[in-house]
Amino acid sequence: MQTKIKEFLKHLSLRRNYSQHTVAAYGRDLAEFCAFLADYRGEEHLDIRCLDRLEVRSYLAWLARKNRAKTTINRKLAAVKGFTAYLLRTGELEADPAGSVVSLKTEHRHPEYFTREQAGKLLDAVDGSTCRELCMKAVLELFYSSGLRLSELTGLDLADYDPARRQVLVLGKGSKERIVPVGRVAAEAISRYLDKRERKFGAYCSGDPLFVGSKGKRILQRQVQRFVLEACRRAGDSRMMGPHALRHSFATHMLEAGADLLSIAEMLGHASLSTTQKYTHLTVDRLKKVYRQAHPRSGS
Repeated sequence: MQTKIKEFLKHLSLRRNYSQHTVAAYGRDLAEFCAFLADYRGEEHLDIRCLDRLEVRSYLAWLARKNRAKTTINRKLAAVKGFTAYLLRTGELEADPAGSVVSLKTEHRHPEYFTREQAGKLLDAVDGSTCRELCMKAVLELFYSSGLRLSELTGLDLADYDPARRQVLVLGKGSKERIVPVGRVAAEAISRYLDKRERKFGAYCSGDPLFVGSKGKRILQRQVQRFVLEACRRAGDSRMMGPHALRHSFATHMLEAGADLLSIAEMLGHASLSTTQKYTHLTVDRLKKVYRQAHPRSGS
């Protein structure tokens, strides 16, 4: 089975253009599934052709007994379903044992985001003249200005950023490119950072990363995550918020200001408009709260 899993992961990477992060996550989930099967069957060498629906459901029950979150269980089931569907297409299986297994129902959770005031405090909390401070400022401003994913921001090269047009060329999910505007404040922060960076690390070329770490190499995702956590502490925000919260804040504040959903979806790189519609719940909740507080006949 291990050989087939490696073939499947290679298929996801090369043929389906899945990100390295997603492929690695699929690999971990399938490795856990194999370990469960080995223990469940009492066999070290697993024959994939013997896999049946009961074993898949037993795996889900095992995960539930370990108190795994429903969202986690559904993610692991998606990995198994993707793997068995691949085996069916390649002729390794005559029937898909996971195809009819239904995902667990989960409660709808609104994405965490900063209010406008909180976002302002967060961005204003980063103020300094060192290369690190200027990099942190530019990174956070670009997140909030353009709503990029973490992997998209760290993957940017200098050639992808057009300061004259104030826009970035982003390589999103599925290797799909899109152009996203960059706000004036973010553009100014990037300019200050690049000036300082050139004085510290020397001249750069268009193929170099847009953001680099302390050693002049492409900035790592965990470094960016530390930037956000540090800025939260400076701003007095005790929540453990990550970079994605700034992406959610971008979308929410754009919608609150009157931007249409289709334009926001395009800037976020969403393949389906239904993915973007989750932000409408946030603004509707806010409007209801304002209505209850302000209207004389709201019933509050």
